[in-house]
Amino acid sequence: MTDVTVTDVLAWQDAASRVFVPLLCTAPEPDFVAHLESVSLSAGVSLARVQSGPLRVERPERLARRNDGDDILMSLQLQSTGAVQQHGRTAVLVPGTAALYEINRPYLLDQPQSGQDLIVLRVPRRLLGLKDRLVSDLCGRTIDQSVPGMAAFAGYAAGLVAGRGHMDDLARVELGRISTDLLSLALRSFAGFQQASWSDDERLLESAKAYIRQHLAEPDLSVERLANAENVSVRKLHEVFAASGETPAAYIRRRRMERATSLLAARHQTRQSVGSIAIACGFRDTSTFVRAFTRVYQCTPTQWALAARASDGASVASAD
Repeated sequence: MTDVTVTDVLAWQDAASRVFVPLLCTAPEPDFVAHLESVSLSAGVSLARVQSGPLRVERPERLARRNDGDDILMSLQLQSTGAVQQHGRTAVLVPGTAALYEINRPYLLDQPQSGQDLIVLRVPRRLLGLKDRLVSDLCGRTIDQSVPGMAAFAGYAAGLVAGRGHMDDLARVELGRISTDLLSLALRSFAGFQQASWSDDERLLESAKAYIRQHLAEPDLSVERLANAENVSVRKLHEVFAASGETPAAYIRRRRMERATSLLAARHQTRQSVGSIAIACGFRDTSTFVRAFTRVYQCTPTQWALAARASDGASVASAD
């Protein structure tokens, strides 16, 4: 069991990174205070209560690509308000609502108000008994207590946190199983709600985008392969992507460039070569990547990285 109080956001970043996964944390106020209590249940399931002032927690692309597993996190808001961003979606949280997010993809937790109080449940993906793509489709969406099973899960989680100091080993095993079962039930209900509200084309578009994000680093990712994975024609894919103003190929190119700029911006810290960034973004060789990047941004990747670092340095100097 972990029980820690910190009065510095960097100390909080260290504590949260050890309990959850490596994170970047910033706080808008200098007198930051946070308290974290966590308990391990069984089979990789854990539960934590987080109380803090205003806070911004980010797991950027470079950290999400680490081999930290593929566990699922659910944040249940008890007090104040916040937001969870993942897969281009934003879940707005008020007391009694929750959001799902996966640790092997970038995410952002934005908690700008004081009095933050939330429960975070961590569950190995395999224990949920849900398809990976369905789990990804549910991430970054607000789950409220109108979803069947959600009120039961929220009440159970709150009670579990309150009684965390009185658990023996047998209780941890049983409570871990119950936690997983209740979460799985709530997510299955939520999936039914979501799919009932989506049109077939909306579901296809979300599914196709999720597939692209998952396979972005693979050079052979193509519109034809995407159509085959979704069991539709190439023409149908173009039809559903037209609603978002892009072709499937344009969406793939844009996502690759966005990943490239994210990795290049962190290059002065990660020391990642342009060649390895090219591979991470789905290019077979560096020269092809450089040409594609220059065509979009009118400068080479190296020039872009240097400009980004100079801009960061200027921002820091201005803040000082």
